[in-house]
Formats: sequence, C-alpha cells, structure tokens
Amino acid sequence: MEDNNDIELADVQESDEDEELIEVCPVCGSPELYYEAGGTEGLYHCKYCGYIGAFVIDANLEMMKLIRDEYESKARVSE
Repeated sequence: MEDNNDIELADVQESDEDEELIEVCPVCGSPELYYEAGGTEGLYHCKYCGYIGAFVIDANLEMMKLIRDEYESKARVSE
C-alpha cells in the first residue's frame, strides 16, 4: 500500500509543476502587486486592498479564486 501512496503523491506533484503560479496578495488574492519603495525594502503593496508586506502567495487560478471569495465574504459580513 505504501507504494501506491508514493505513486499518487508523485502524480500530484508532477501535475502541480505544470500549472502556472502567480504571485498574489495573501489578504485578498489579487495579482495586482507592486514593490513598495522601489523594491529596496522587499515589500509588496496590493493595489486592491492596500496590503503592505514581504509575504505573497504563489497560487494557481483556483487558489487565487478561493482567497478572493473568502476575502469578499468577510467584507460582506463586516458591513
């Protein structure tokens, strides 16, 4: 059985490598990021939600949509 799990894991890893990953904001999932202070500080700034920080997520389109949906649902609740 362990051999089957190894094969399945390898298949998943190979399929993930083929996907295009985009750097997105960890707060809202937007790909609209630019370097704050000309990139000298290593900080990203999100044009959509205003996030400023060094952490971004490399996400595929599905993950980007999940982050965006969660962000928008939290925004609706707080209104």
